Amino acid sequence: MENKSGNSQPSLTIALHPVVSAADQDAQTPVRHFWDRHRDRHGRGLRGLLLPASLPASRTRSEKFEDLVVDSAERLRHLWPDALAQAEYLVEEVPGQLESLIASGSPAPLGKFTPAIRATSDSPAQPPVIAIYRHPVEELCDTSGQVRELVHEVMIEQVAGLLNIDPDTVDPLFRRFRGH
Repeated sequence: MENKSGNSQPSLTIALHPVVSAADQDAQTPVRHFWDRHRDRHGRGLRGLLLPASLPASRTRSEKFEDLVVDSAERLRHLWPDALAQAEYLVEEVPGQLESLIASGSPAPLGKFTPAIRATSDSPAQPPVIAIYRHPVEELCDTSGQVRELVHEVMIEQVAGLLNIDPDTVDPLFRRFRGH
């Protein structure tokens, strides 16, 4: 940006990049990039992640919850390979219409299932879907062991509803470890 007035005054120049005259170029030291200055404070070395991604503690709570759902789904697929071969499993944070559920005083659901939809001339086939709600499940538990057990119980209940059978038939170990 330049400002030239009608007088013989020098013009005002504003540049985003520093303008270095030829005489100053020889005397000037190389300019360090911002990250070079910022990442090595006080000569202590580069800052990085507190925990490397390879360590289990670096995983978020939602990633750990998804791992529990995958473990439970694998166990159930091993028990019911034909019935659950096409099933999809989802982890959702909270159920839809949660505000209206709370206002009505009913407890929040822990999961839901949607049966398979056969293909018609108007729509393609859709596989069965089992969804687990992370926040309501975690809210009921005090320890990670309880979360693991409750996730598996909710999965068993949803599979039982999907297959229209008793939960004890889905997994023989259903509620064997909890005092219900």
